[in-house]
Amino acid sequence: MNSLSLWIAAVVVTAAPGFAGEAKNDFDPDVDFSRFHTFSFIGGKDIGRSGWLDEPEMRERFKNFISGALEARGLKEVPKDANYSLAVRYWVARRQKQDVTVIDYMNPMAWGGYPPYWTGIWDYSYEEYVVNNYVDGTLVIDLIDPATKELVWRTFLRQKIEDRDKAYREAKKNLMKAMSVLPPSADEKEKMRQVRAKLDAKYH
Repeated sequence: MNSLSLWIAAVVVTAAPGFAGEAKNDFDPDVDFSRFHTFSFIGGKDIGRSGWLDEPEMRERFKNFISGALEARGLKEVPKDANYSLAVRYWVARRQKQDVTVIDYMNPMAWGGYPPYWTGIWDYSYEEYVVNNYVDGTLVIDLIDPATKELVWRTFLRQKIEDRDKAYREAKKNLMKAMSVLPPSADEKEKMRQVRAKLDAKYH
């Protein structure tokens, strides 16, 4: 079994009964996504400092998992020192929600040269998908516009496992499904505006 399968096994052992896994998106509906054609990884972050990403092989597994979904949408991965139109950062967490570590906002360089984007409208999605629905493991994927230093897209992936091979296939399917709306259509953008309006009303 590969490391990513073992990761999925690790992240889901305390998920709620009957929860099979899902991926959800949050994105800025006012961004023109058609101008993004390339991407490069700027790093991964372990929210709970669990040591999950200490192994180079595990970091590569995460990158391959994510890049496969992005390449399926016509985006091309390029080296970090190349001219890329999207910076990709991912977060992992595998603790109970009461143990979520408070994120240090003081040093943007600690986050690959970009802020962590856990404030403002993006904070609502963090509350909704990472804290309120926290299971033993969560993968969060950030797509950042390096020209503006703004976060434009965030995908949340959660997964429960009973059969490891089945869980891996399901996680891949859920991520592909979430990314299938990239770039979002006019209808998807309008839906997101409505979702964000509801979240804004809920958390204010």
